[in-house]
Amino acid sequence: MKNKKIAIFDLDNTILELDSDYEMVNYLIDNNYLRGEYRKKNEEYFNSYENGSLNIDEFSKFSLKPFVGLNMSEINIILEDFYNQVLSPNFNDVILSLIDDHRKKEDIVILASATNSLIVSYVAKKLSIKKFVSSEVLFEDKICTGNVKKPHALGFGKLELVSNLLTKNNFKFEDAYFYSDSINDDPLLSKVAFPIAVNPDTNLEKKCSIMNWKIIKT
Repeated sequence: MKNKKIAIFDLDNTILELDSDYEMVNYLIDNNYLRGEYRKKNEEYFNSYENGSLNIDEFSKFSLKPFVGLNMSEINIILEDFYNQVLSPNFNDVILSLIDDHRKKEDIVILASATNSLIVSYVAKKLSIKKFVSSEVLFEDKICTGNVKKPHALGFGKLELVSNLLTKNNFKFEDAYFYSDSINDDPLLSKVAFPIAVNPDTNLEKKCSIMNWKIIKT
């Protein structure tokens, strides 16, 4: 029996035409959940992600601070408005069509993002994607702690978490596509059979030239 193909998609600047973690912090500032001076720090974290030097532990504590002490019902009120106001108008239609193409072929679609699980789980539900990997936010007695389970889904951490998911479901890397924009995803791109860069950053575009990886520009 032929193995099913696996189509893994990054979220930020791939399925979405923006960075949801970065935009969430700006949304929280605009809606008075965070003080305005956080905007400069958010820019610094965003730039460090772009060049591959992000301290994900620091950024997680920074970006999750407004959610500490809230339950999931309270968080979902924020997420719903954020999704409707910021995320919904900024999906990449080309990539959404690719997801539909994979589904028509009965491929397994997986969302794999370094973004926190609050955002990723919400987007996955909206897109009817049942399997996803993210930086898992921890709750205690149904209350958000603001802490994230290790490893974060960034770089080799994302590779580890995706590998665990594939193993659990008897899926194989040799049957997998991975669509991403970022050099941060080099470990997973290098592992799958079909690495595909979507509007790649400068460093990933260089890697694609060296490795002869496919590039999609939308």
